[in-house]
Amino acid sequence: MTWKYSQSTGVLTHNGSFIAKGYSGHGTGINNPSMEQVEGKGPIPRGYYRIHGYSNSITKVTVILDPIMGTNTFGRSLFRIHGDKRDGTYRQASHGCIIINGPNLRKEIANSSDTILVVE
Repeated sequence: MTWKYSQSTGVLTHNGSFIAKGYSGHGTGINNPSMEQVEGKGPIPRGYYRIHGYSNSITKVTVILDPIMGTNTFGRSLFRIHGDKRDGTYRQASHGCIIINGPNLRKEIANSSDTILVVE
């Protein structure tokens, strides 16, 4: 089965069950599918991504996403799932990454046997 992320609502599901609500994009680009091609502002582009484990590079448990061949990323790269800023400036952490709070939840995503994320 797969993980699914809605570009327009920020809802993450797994096998059809609600998991969390987050966001992707910055400013007017947050959860705005018409801006998916805008680097640094638009949400993660629609398509298929392989979940490749995690690092602690951006926030604790930053999930690594690699686009699968055929996914048009509009030349954008380095897509991740990480947490929001912790300095009180919420909804400012994404420049195209998916923001889902909770390191344990992100670890569950990274360690899942389901390694495909569909962005719709």
